[in-house]
Amino acid sequence: MIVSVFQGEGTQDPMATPRSSQAEGKAFNDLSGEDQDKLVGRIVRRMLVRNVSRVPVRREELSKALGNDIPRKRKLLQEVIESTKRVFKAELGLEFVEIHRRVAHRGGGGGATQSAATNAAMGSSTTAYILISALPKDLRPEPMSEDDTAMLGFLTLLAALILLEPGCRLSEADLFMSLAKLGLGTAAGATAATPVVHQQLGDVRVLVTKTLPSQGYLEREKEGDSAVLLLGPRLRAELSLEDLLTFVEMAFGSDLDATTRSELTQRYSVDVAGATE
Repeated sequence: MIVSVFQGEGTQDPMATPRSSQAEGKAFNDLSGEDQDKLVGRIVRRMLVRNVSRVPVRREELSKALGNDIPRKRKLLQEVIESTKRVFKAELGLEFVEIHRRVAHRGGGGGATQSAATNAAMGSSTTAYILISALPKDLRPEPMSEDDTAMLGFLTLLAALILLEPGCRLSEADLFMSLAKLGLGTAAGATAATPVVHQQLGDVRVLVTKTLPSQGYLEREKEGDSAVLLLGPRLRAELSLEDLLTFVEMAFGSDLDATTRSELTQRYSVDVAGATE
């Protein structure tokens, strides 16, 4: 399967989606092996290309990748996705993961953005997909560079700080105050627009407010003139609750008591439910 998936379709642009006559009006399992490989290959290539930027791929984009000439594409897409999951795991050691991102709605009149709780209650989430390692932790390679190591540490720190907040909702202003104490925040007297450049992380303010939310590591919601940060679906997929609890224990220098561990577990569980409803 893996050879045929990556051979593409002739010498044309691998992102192109030429007409596949046998796919018209048929279920995925009724297609020839060649046509199945072509459709799976389109999704595999689209995911690998987009994974470079770490930005989750919306379901609508995968649908477009199949081609506009495919009837019954909605049903066919899910079947192609299931087959693609098997290819990624068996051939590349990757999990093809479905995530759900919160979508901010505009309220009537004033145009204010509604809260995550309101959005979740309205069922306002969007489906997207990411790639993460399927290897056991003890077989995963170490971060390849200082930049990768710094980013992993920063993401773990952000996740722990959010987890420690009631409702897993951390004020952006409070976060930057905490980061300033660690030498990662805006210096006293500087304006909100002042860049805070870290040797490995780059501009920390841009990283927190734009880059990480776009990549799905954080959810950022406006509340009036301020903003709050929540655990993003990619962060939950890549860092388990046990990873976060272990980090918190290391930061405090002692094991968490049963009550605290239970409370943090409850916060995390409620936040996950709010993001997927």
